[in-house]
Amino acid sequence: MKTKVTVLILSATLVTGRADEFPLTKVKPFTYVVDYEPFWSPDGQRIVLISSRHGGMKVHVLNASDATHGSDMRQLTTGDAEDDSPAWSPDGKKIAFVSIRSGISQICVINSDGSEERQLTNGNAENIHPTWSPDSKRILFNTTHFFGATAADGRDVPSDNKVVGEQIDKKMDLATVRPDGADLKRITSGGGYTYASFSPDGLSILHRKVQGELSQIFIMSADGSNDRNISGESKLDGWPAWSADGKRVIFSRRVNDRFQIFVMNRDGSGARRLTETAMGEFTNPRWSPDGKTILCTRRLGDINLIEFPAPK
Repeated sequence: MKTKVTVLILSATLVTGRADEFPLTKVKPFTYVVDYEPFWSPDGQRIVLISSRHGGMKVHVLNASDATHGSDMRQLTTGDAEDDSPAWSPDGKKIAFVSIRSGISQICVINSDGSEERQLTNGNAENIHPTWSPDSKRILFNTTHFFGATAADGRDVPSDNKVVGEQIDKKMDLATVRPDGADLKRITSGGGYTYASFSPDGLSILHRKVQGELSQIFIMSADGSNDRNISGESKLDGWPAWSADGKRVIFSRRVNDRFQIFVMNRDGSGARRLTETAMGEFTNPRWSPDGKTILCTRRLGDINLIEFPAPK
């Protein structure tokens, strides 16, 4: 769903508690405007995100150590289209993102300095959530292209469980494409595949899978085979992401009618809760490249981004 939301970036130094004192119970704000969908640069020094501070929802870059509450943020994209879901390539040279053009989500790529924008997908299919292969040679994304579905086929319509995703997720399959838009390759069939990313070694794909009212986390081989559930008996998990070393998965789990951040081993064992605040819900966690920090969003009226020390 493409909505205009407010995100507050929080400094790790402002989080109450240490990394060994999970679950965390208090956080404090760092910036105060419409900033969201952050993604670490491969060196961990910068964050690409969506911001409205220069007009419209556009791709921006922020220094990870920024002390100006985002006032020095640099805008990379321009134009009338609303942007979403930026992702930095592992070699640091390019940024993939979603651009909503004529009401349709398309995958685009720019150089990391904002130059040479290229649209990779076309047509009426929905194309969302781009991420990169470890060698930066391919972009993995969710698409309704193979179903022939459009935004009218379930975008902005709640999922069966009404809390994780939308009806159009049922028609999403995974595909990859080269950064020049060539060589589209289908990975999955049957629909229900979202929030996918390659493991750091490129051998596996982590993703969230929809099956009726279930929203669970799975890992498959990079070619789409051997898809296996790592959520176990949990019925409402989502927004999974790899740890920097590929040994663990950080994700959101619905507990007592709220989403909280959890971590588990890549085989599904050792699930551990990381957040437990009195207010809000937590989604979209991201592990920093050095393995020391977690970024995630907090839904509390608007959507706020927080940062805290990663679990050991």
